[in-house]
Amino acid sequence: MQTSTRGAMEELDCLLVKEQSSQYQISPTLLWNLNGKNKKCSSPLRWRHAICDWYYDFVDHFHFDREVVGVAVNYFDRYTSINAVSLDDNENALSTYHTVAVTALFLAIKLHATSCEVDDLQELRNRALSKILYDTPQPKNILDMEMNMLKALEWSVNPPTLHQFAFLFNKFHPSREICTGSGSYIYEATRYQVELAIFVPQLLAKFKPSIIAFAAMKNTEEKIAAGNPVPTTDMKLSYEALTSHSGVVVDSTAVAQCQMLLKRVCPELPDLEHFHEAATHSTIIDMQVDRNFANSPTIVVDF
Repeated sequence: MQTSTRGAMEELDCLLVKEQSSQYQISPTLLWNLNGKNKKCSSPLRWRHAICDWYYDFVDHFHFDREVVGVAVNYFDRYTSINAVSLDDNENALSTYHTVAVTALFLAIKLHATSCEVDDLQELRNRALSKILYDTPQPKNILDMEMNMLKALEWSVNPPTLHQFAFLFNKFHPSREICTGSGSYIYEATRYQVELAIFVPQLLAKFKPSIIAFAAMKNTEEKIAAGNPVPTTDMKLSYEALTSHSGVVVDSTAVAQCQMLLKRVCPELPDLEHFHEAATHSTIIDMQVDRNFANSPTIVVDF
């Protein structure tokens, strides 16, 4: 157990160092005021939402871990910001947008796709990459864009992810020592929120991944406290538990702001029983909705 904790400490330290040197870049066109009254989405923002939607569909279809979606969105947002991709509502802009979106997922799966549900990950990854490439009218465009994207991102293709922080923060949460059910819920509900946060570029641009994951964890604690006050006192130690294991410096003001924005994105977390039952059956909690899997990634330009 001590060896496992020590390894998690070192991983978290490395992740925090990487986060300090990473600046999330996103096109201003994709940002909107989450606190404002006018919430009418621009076409580019609607397209980005559809892209995230398709990413989750595709990743779920091939049983990859959903963390790869966060990586693909990171590539997509950074590339469209660096290269000032035209976001006008015309055919050429839609075609470019489509190519960037598909290439970002192609590259993310190639480098980061994992799965705990299959035995032959390499075969599954190859099937997914082939699906992306050969369902595209001009596969060469994807391969060309892949090289352009790598150069634009300066080969910085291992960003710190929300899922990584959610997983490591949970490792140090005191509820793991108190109640297995609460510990599972802390992780699954935190993960649920960060998967939703990926849809909101404003959150990703304003807060670092560690802040978003920590805020999601605090929202989860509030949910548990509202339904079961017994472990509340112990869960108040979550901040101290993290800082005692690593050099984590959490900006409480930023966390509080992020908590409020996450609550607007996810007003109500699923009940504790929902996550507990899923954990008992070793299934992954996600934000599934009834959507048919799209055979072609061109769905992103038909939103």
